[in-house]
Amino acid sequence: MLQEALLHQGEICREFLSQFKCCNSNLVNIHFILLNPGTKSAEQDWGPSDQAAEQGYFLKEEFHYLDVTQVGKLTIFDMFHCTLACLRNNLCLSLNMATSHGTDGKLWCELLSSDKNRNAGNYHKNTSSHHFSILRSPCSLSPCQNGGTCIPNFSSNTFDCLCKESFVGEFCEKESQLLMYLLLLYINRSNVSKLVTLHLGSQPTTVLCHMGDFGCGDGGWTPVMKINGNKSTFHYDSGYWSNKIEYNIAGGETGFDSQETKLPTYWDTSFSKICLSMKIGGQIRFIVINMTANSLYSLIADGKNRSTSLGRDTWKKLIGSEASLQVYCNTEGFNMICSESYNSKARIGIASNNQDDCLSCDSRIGFGTGGLYDRYNTCGNEATREPDNGDKHIKAMGYILVY
Repeated sequence: MLQEALLHQGEICREFLSQFKCCNSNLVNIHFILLNPGTKSAEQDWGPSDQAAEQGYFLKEEFHYLDVTQVGKLTIFDMFHCTLACLRNNLCLSLNMATSHGTDGKLWCELLSSDKNRNAGNYHKNTSSHHFSILRSPCSLSPCQNGGTCIPNFSSNTFDCLCKESFVGEFCEKESQLLMYLLLLYINRSNVSKLVTLHLGSQPTTVLCHMGDFGCGDGGWTPVMKINGNKSTFHYDSGYWSNKIEYNIAGGETGFDSQETKLPTYWDTSFSKICLSMKIGGQIRFIVINMTANSLYSLIADGKNRSTSLGRDTWKKLIGSEASLQVYCNTEGFNMICSESYNSKARIGIASNNQDDCLSCDSRIGFGTGGLYDRYNTCGNEATREPDNGDKHIKAMGYILVY
């Protein structure tokens, strides 16, 4: 009885398709009871427990063939079973089907791993086959970000994003650089730091944009991190250096105070300059690294050492007259670490040694620091064993900004 019912269902589907085709010879709508995906082939028996509703659209292009990798090949009685098999296979993006039945009364059907839009060079006319492009809605995954509107194009199985004002990009994923430039230009004219809302990813982030030459040179400087050398939040071994998780995001609005923070600008803001600052006893000092990168995350998260060439005297300016380092090694940059991992290290900074090598550094100046002798000094100056200005254990409040 079940087999007879299913055969009857097939006849109804075929009749429906032939009627639909008379109305539109290019666009085919398939609406049917479908097996659970991946459980049976199109030629196996169907059971009531396997059934689930499914609908799909196909654009039929007669006498064409797409020559790409196949994810399945079968023989079927009609177009219905070929399109059914494609809809049931998540890897199927289009299909080729024979134009006429073989001597056994069946058609060959090829399920394809790609479509003609991505393989135009492999798409050509062929008198023995028809090509069908599956049209699952290109907007079904809501690809447009930041409130953008998805406009589907079913004929090419593509979409366009209509972005809201101030956003650009294929998915409206980027804030307009022109608008950002005009905003910073406006702020710069007043030479006064102001709160600015940045659209980083899907979440708006408000930060204090530092304007004027406060110590790093003119420009609009964007805050990235603030580190308290007395706390272990941003110790060298902290996961915050390698992940994309913010910390106390409100701290990005408060300037050069004692609040620690890590902002989304750590992984989502490109720059050509880095401003490093340390505050010790109310005195703030600055140095600048000229370096272009996609983000600070791209320089640090992978743990690879990336050298800078500021020189020990420049790094000592962050501390002032009390700065102290050993004479030798002077390795500096990002993910700076001596050969012995328990000795001085810094995510950004310099380390020195009293021996003419970099095996056992006992002094450092930097941000996100760790190692001997005070491993809990995470930002500032640590120096022992014959440094040039005496032993030091100076913990600072550190600030990192980019431009």
